[in-house]
Amino acid sequence: MTRTITLAEAKKSLSAIIKDVDERYDRFAVTKNGVEKAVILSSDEFAGLLETLDLLSSIEERDAVARAKAQVKMGETVSLKEFKARVGVK
Repeated sequence: MTRTITLAEAKKSLSAIIKDVDERYDRFAVTKNGVEKAVILSSDEFAGLLETLDLLSSIEERDAVARAKAQVKMGETVSLKEFKARVGVK
């Protein structure tokens, strides 16, 4: 969930905000003069967003994700146990 706060609130409560984004994965949109200017989110979430953007920027990766989704939809999946047996891993 993204909460909107003013810049003044962000300055006053930065430690609590950092705790919330770190522990609860909250997001904060920071406004200045009523206009959204920044977003505060956890570094893990930011890294995940960058990874997603990287994947989606590649046509090959987008196609692979689409194929995988279609396979799941059609029930063309195997359990982890079955996969490990196929590749010879215990």
